[in-house]
Amino acid sequence: MDVKTAARVLDVLNLFAEAQKPLLYSEIAAQMEIPLSSCHGLLKTMVARGYLYEIGKKHGYYPTQKLIHVATLICRSDPLNAVIEPVLARVRDITGETALLAKLADDKVVYLIVAESKQTIRFSHQPGGFKAVHATSSGKALLSVLSEDERQKWFKTYPGFASYTETTLTSQAAFERDLRAGIQRGWQRSLGENVEDVMSISLGFKAYEQPFAIVVAGPLGRMQKNEATTGQQLKEVKALLYAALPSANLTFVGEDSR
Repeated sequence: MDVKTAARVLDVLNLFAEAQKPLLYSEIAAQMEIPLSSCHGLLKTMVARGYLYEIGKKHGYYPTQKLIHVATLICRSDPLNAVIEPVLARVRDITGETALLAKLADDKVVYLIVAESKQTIRFSHQPGGFKAVHATSSGKALLSVLSEDERQKWFKTYPGFASYTETTLTSQAAFERDLRAGIQRGWQRSLGENVEDVMSISLGFKAYEQPFAIVVAGPLGRMQKNEATTGQQLKEVKALLYAALPSANLTFVGEDSR
């Protein structure tokens, strides 16, 4: 459940990221659908904390450099980023496709780190972006490392199996059949189930008792052609993860922790 004030602060920052220009507080209030008085108070607070500045009465507000400074300090000390980024870069280089680290965030998949493919036509996504669990290989991989009891408990709170494309799995039964097939195969896959013409292959694992997934994503035709090779390459990535996270109590489906 969102805390309204915190959500509004984040919405303001996202609004500037989308607009990429100064905005009047009346424009911000209209975009966020909040009262002018509430918006004015919110912006004044962000100005007082050094995250926004007012260019001029008729020229609007814009974020200060404090935002990037604080974000850089935070990201520099991210305990996972330093060790997983090289792993994702290696996955990207050996597969030729975009590699991502995914984690469960309540009833969604969130992408934490992204290493974009160097190919001209590629899958692109921002860190912090969300996807539906039932329509992604990452979602299947994340649920695959849960116990059967944990998985069934999780399903009880899932909001529904919405259709995104013609190939989206729109029932729990269909999803679980596909998940079991992926466990037997050794990797999970999504064939245009969230975005048409995009395929992804994922390897789920637990680290620090939490579910994570390494994801490889790219154009459907190219990914289908290379699926078997990419799946085997992901299996080989296990050794990289063990080396990168020696004290994380890593576990994979069908394997004991080391």
